[in-house]
Amino acid sequence: MQALQAKLADSQQGEAEPAPPIDWSTEPTPASANGLQIMHLPTEFALFFTDMTPFPGRRSPDGTTGNERAVIVGSYRVHPDTFFQMLCVMASNWNRFASTMIDPRMRQPKFKLLDAGDMQLEGIAKPSDGDS
Repeated sequence: MQALQAKLADSQQGEAEPAPPIDWSTEPTPASANGLQIMHLPTEFALFFTDMTPFPGRRSPDGTTGNERAVIVGSYRVHPDTFFQMLCVMASNWNRFASTMIDPRMRQPKFKLLDAGDMQLEGIAKPSDGDS
C-alpha cells in the first residue's frame, strides 16, 4: 500500500495544482464495497455502495440460495454537476493509473470526453484546431 501511495505521490509532483491536504484522522472506519447502484432524479444522483457476500444463502431472508441480499455500506446524494465532476475526477485518475501502472506493451484503456469542446480528461491529448 505504501509503495502504491509513494508511486502516486511521485506521479502527482508534476501537476500544476497540488491536491489540498487531507486530515485523515477524521476518516471513519472505511467500508468495503463490491458493488455500486446509482439512481437519479432531476435534482440529484443517489449512489449506493453495496457489499454482496459471495456465500450462497448468506443474508438471504429465508436462508435459501439465490435469494441473497446486498447490504448498503455507504450512500451519497449529490447534485448532477457534482456527479459529473466526480466522474471526470475518477476517469482522469484511471487514465493516470493506466499510464503509470500498466505495462506500456499492454493495452491501456482510457476514458475520453465526447463533445466537450476544449475540455478533456487528464491523459488524453487535446484536439488540435484541424480536428473535428
